[in-house]
Amino acid sequence: MFDPLPRLLLTVALSVLIWVIAMSGGNHVFVKEWLGEAYDSQADHFLRGDVGVDVGAIRSEAMIVNGKARMYFGPFPAFLRIPLNFVYPQGRGKWSRLSGFLAGTIALLAFSGLVTSALLKSSLSVSARRLLGIALVFGFVLASPILFLVGNLSIYNEGIVWGLAWSLSAVYFAFRSREVEGSALTRSLFGFSLCSIGALLSRVTFGFPFLIIAPLLALRTRREDRLANLAALFVPLSAGLLCYLLLNYAKFGSFTGATYDFYIDPVHREFAHKHGIFNFNRIPYSLANYFSLAPPSFYFEAPFLRVSRHVLPKSAPFSLPLSEIFLSVPWSSSWLVVGALGGILCLVLPGRANYFQRWVAVALFAEVVLILSYFALAQRYAADLYPFLIFCLVVFLGAGGIALVRMRYLLIGLVAVSIVINSLGTAFWLASDSNLPWETRSFWSVVAGEQQRLLK
Repeated sequence: MFDPLPRLLLTVALSVLIWVIAMSGGNHVFVKEWLGEAYDSQADHFLRGDVGVDVGAIRSEAMIVNGKARMYFGPFPAFLRIPLNFVYPQGRGKWSRLSGFLAGTIALLAFSGLVTSALLKSSLSVSARRLLGIALVFGFVLASPILFLVGNLSIYNEGIVWGLAWSLSAVYFAFRSREVEGSALTRSLFGFSLCSIGALLSRVTFGFPFLIIAPLLALRTRREDRLANLAALFVPLSAGLLCYLLLNYAKFGSFTGATYDFYIDPVHREFAHKHGIFNFNRIPYSLANYFSLAPPSFYFEAPFLRVSRHVLPKSAPFSLPLSEIFLSVPWSSSWLVVGALGGILCLVLPGRANYFQRWVAVALFAEVVLILSYFALAQRYAADLYPFLIFCLVVFLGAGGIALVRMRYLLIGLVAVSIVINSLGTAFWLASDSNLPWETRSFWSVVAGEQQRLLK
């Protein structure tokens, strides 16, 4: 994308920006987020050889199995809490923001690596690669779910931002494994395996596509170093998958853990039991929500952009009558939608993509299908769409040819527009959420230009 030193400086600058977003201005590090102490409680139980959680820590999101509280959230943030609480016990219950910052930074590094590798294969000039690469990484931080997820690190978002980070990292190592040989290949396969398990233990929808991709990577190994490469790929992956399955069985008596039969909330529990957690009939409704072209409300005075929940049709097969998608993907990340459409064309046209790229695209698209068939609609779930969209963008950057040359300024312009819309929309939403800590609402009120309303 550009020389190592400028790239390093840009990465550091954007990491600082992620810190500012996660810490509500940069100086609110140890803040108790909504149900953030649940991961600490689960970590304590893990250390005692138990898979439960204190009911007082998980409260309204508990699953009660045989009179004991369980968590349905992925366990990775709880594993992260174990060393953090050992090093600094005073931070117990307040690690969500540091956790989100780390996840956001890892996601940034993975995305930057993917874009850099793809642009090096493009037909763009060096200066054009540099300009487009800088725009895209800014877009990733400020015009993608990263802004919303890192800006609101409640229990609902922390696992998702980790899932997105590990997912993009696994995609990076999958690409890397196609380009290197020898010990570098072994390290790439090992990195892919670890990141895949991190994604699976953060949120299963992010992790399962890589179980489909792994066998294809195994075909890349050569006879002379096959044993070492297969061990690097499958030993961590198998151990992590076994951990995931056994944890689910210990918690719910099911290896998949895909059940709401024990959920404390009767509305979701009864709906899921009657209509299922996943149902393909929901896909058209979900597409209409996640990819809606209906514009948000713009104003000439602060707050300049206002978003809200909207009522779903009575025929919509979802557990709640409201959609929590306050900003659709085409409005928050138009740059990515256009780039992904270019990548999809490259994937379907003959000679523009290889079998590996098509296989990975199919695996990641399966995640899209799952989230579109899920029984609830929420802004945070849109993050599950992004590994596929980003992968398609990367394919387009590497194989777009003359189309990419002609569209580079369009992509840069769309990044700028998306940053403005996504930043203002996210700011208004977070400033208006009374469930968030005061530090969070105060910071986002300033961003939205409506700090006076908060004071009132």
